[in-house]
Amino acid sequence: MKNPQTTFTALKVLLAVATLTFAVSGRALDDPEEATTPANTDGESTPAPGTPAPSPSWLERDTLTGDWGGGRTWLGSHGITLKPRLTQFVQGMTAGEGDQGFEYGAKLDLLLKADFSKLGLWNGFSMTVHLEYNFGKSVNGRGGTIAPVNTALVVPGMEGGDAFDLSSVYLGQRFGDSFSLLVGKINTIDLGARRAFAGGAGIDSFWNLFLAAPPTGVLPPAILGLLLSAKADFASFGFWIYDPLSATNKTGFEAPFSEGVTFRGTVDFPVTIGGLRGRQGIVALYSTQDGTSLETPDDPLLPEPGPAPVAIQSARFFFAYTFDQQLYKSKSNPKEGVGIFGQFGISDGNPNALYWSTLVGVGGTGLIPSRSIDNWGAGFYYVSLSPYLKQSIAPLLTVRDEMGFEFFYNFAVTPWFVLGADLQIIVPAIATTNAVFPGLRGMIRF
Repeated sequence: MKNPQTTFTALKVLLAVATLTFAVSGRALDDPEEATTPANTDGESTPAPGTPAPSPSWLERDTLTGDWGGGRTWLGSHGITLKPRLTQFVQGMTAGEGDQGFEYGAKLDLLLKADFSKLGLWNGFSMTVHLEYNFGKSVNGRGGTIAPVNTALVVPGMEGGDAFDLSSVYLGQRFGDSFSLLVGKINTIDLGARRAFAGGAGIDSFWNLFLAAPPTGVLPPAILGLLLSAKADFASFGFWIYDPLSATNKTGFEAPFSEGVTFRGTVDFPVTIGGLRGRQGIVALYSTQDGTSLETPDDPLLPEPGPAPVAIQSARFFFAYTFDQQLYKSKSNPKEGVGIFGQFGISDGNPNALYWSTLVGVGGTGLIPSRSIDNWGAGFYYVSLSPYLKQSIAPLLTVRDEMGFEFFYNFAVTPWFVLGADLQIIVPAIATTNAVFPGLRGMIRF
C-alpha cells in the first residue's frame, strides 16, 4: 500500500513543477516595454500635458475613481501613471477527486510607470513597478490537476505563503523606434499578458495557467535579468539573459546567477492573410543550471537497502513554435474581431519535468451588438510530463498526460467593472476522474 505522506509529497512536487516555471510568447515580447499592462487594462488614458481631463459620468469613465480632482491629469503630465486594480474570484470544483466546493480569493495590484523624460531626464528612459497582493483561498491543485486553474492566484502566493511582492522593479530605455532594453526584476507574466487573443495574466482573458502563461520549465514568473528587443520590417527579435532562479518574493540580488545563467532568444515574423494580421514565431531557451536527474538508476550492482544515489543532469533547454492570426476584424470598430492562437513546445525532458505541450484556442472582442468591449475565448491544452519522471514516481502513483478545455466570457458592466464567467473541464494527470471548475471573476479598475 502506498504511503499517504509520501504520495502527498509527490503531489506537491508535481504541483510545484507546474506552477513555478512559465513561458511567455507572442507579439508582446517583440516590444516588452509596451507589454507591462495586459490588453484591455489601459485604464484612463493619460491626457497630453495641459489638457483638461474629460468629465464623463461615473458609469462611462474608464476608472471608478475618475481623475482624482485633476490629480491623475497632473501626474500624467509629469510622466507618472498609476493603475490600481482589484480582481476577485469565486471558483470551485464541482466534479473530480478531492475537496469539492467553492472558494473566494482576490488579487489587489498597482502598476506604476514613470516616464523620466517628462521629469527632465533623457528621452526613452523609464521605470516600471508592479505591486501585487493576494488574499483569500484558491482551488489550485485540486482534482489531481498539475495545471493551476487560476493563474492570478498562483503568484506571489496565498493561503499561508508569501502573498505580497514587488513583482516588477525595472528600468527601461528605448533607442528610437527599433530597440529597447529592460534591466531589473521583471514579471514575465506581465510581459506575456498582451499575447493576441490570449494572455491577460489570468485577469483579462483565460484563467488556466497553460493557456494564460504556458510553462517551459526554464522561465520563472519573476526574473532578474536583461531583456533586449529589436524590430525590423520583416521580423522582430528578442534576446534575454537572466538568473534561472525565481525572483518571486525576493529582490533577486540575494545570490544572483549563483546557479548558472539562462539565455532566451525569439524571432517573430509578421504574416498577413487576406488583409488580416498575424504572427508566427520561434522561441529557444537554454540554461546552464544543473538539475537532479529524473532517470531512475538501473544498476544491478547497487545495494537494495538505502536511497539511490542522486545524479546531476547538466543544463536544460526548451523550444517552441507559436502563432496567432486574425480571422475577422470589424470595419466599423478595428478593436472588434476574432482570431486564433497556438503553441507547440518541447524540452529536454530531464531534468525538465515538463516534456512537451501544445495548446490552441480562439478568442475575440465585441461582435455582439452594443457589447463592443466584451471579450471571450475558448482554448484546449495538452501537456506531457517527462517519461523519466513518470517512471521514477510510478512506485508511488500513476501519472498520465493531462489535457483541459476552458471557456470564458467577460461582460463589461461599465468600462471600469468587468464581470466574467469561466468553465474548465480537465482530464487530470494524477487522478482518474475528470475535474470540472466553474468560476466567476470581477475586476475593478480604480
